[in-house]
Amino acid sequence: MKLSLLFYVAAWQCISSEAFAPSSSITAKVLTSQTTLFETTSRRNILKNLSFVPLFGTLITSKVETANASGGATAGGVYLLSAKQRYNERVKAGIKGFGELENSIDSGNLDSAKSFFMVDNVGGWKDASAAGYLLANAFRRSSTTPPDSLPTVKKWKAFAAELEVMQKALKKKDAKGVKASYEKALGLVDTYLESVELPSVLEMK
Repeated sequence: MKLSLLFYVAAWQCISSEAFAPSSSITAKVLTSQTTLFETTSRRNILKNLSFVPLFGTLITSKVETANASGGATAGGVYLLSAKQRYNERVKAGIKGFGELENSIDSGNLDSAKSFFMVDNVGGWKDASAAGYLLANAFRRSSTTPPDSLPTVKKWKAFAAELEVMQKALKKKDAKGVKASYEKALGLVDTYLESVELPSVLEMK
C-alpha cells in the first residue's frame, strides 16, 4: 500500500513538472516574440525620428526665409503698405504738377515752374520731395539696409538732383537750360515711378 502511494506521488510529480515547466520550444518562441517586438518598436521609433528631422529642418528654413522676406518689423509687408497709403497720393500730386509744366516751359514761360518749386502744399515740389524720398525708403527687404543703397532711393535722388540743376537755371532765367533739365528729369522720374509701383508721368496727365 505504501509503495503504491509513493509510486503515484512520484508519477504525479513527473507529469506536473513536464506540464508546467516551460519547454525549450516555448522559451524560444517567447524570446523570439520579445526580440521581434523590440526590433519593430525600435524601427518605428527610428522612422519617427527620421521623419521628424526633415520636418523640423523645413520649419526652421521656412522661419528663416519668412524673416528675410519681411525684413523685420520696420521693413516690407505692413510697413510698405502703410507707406504707400501715406505717400502715394502726395507723390502722384507732386509729379502730376511737375508734368503739367511741359507746355509752359516749351513756350519759354518760366512762371509756372517757379511757382511749382515755391509751393509748400501737396502738389508742389517741397511736399513731393519729402514724400518721394520716404516712399522710396519704404521699398526695402531689411530694416538694417542703409537708405542710400536702395535702388528706389538712388533713382529718387537722381531725379531730385536734376531738379536742383533746373532750379539753378530758373534763377538765371535760362529758358533753354530749364527746358533741357526738365526733359532730362522727365526720363528720370519715370524710372523712379516704375520702381515704386506708380504710373508714369504721361499716365498721370
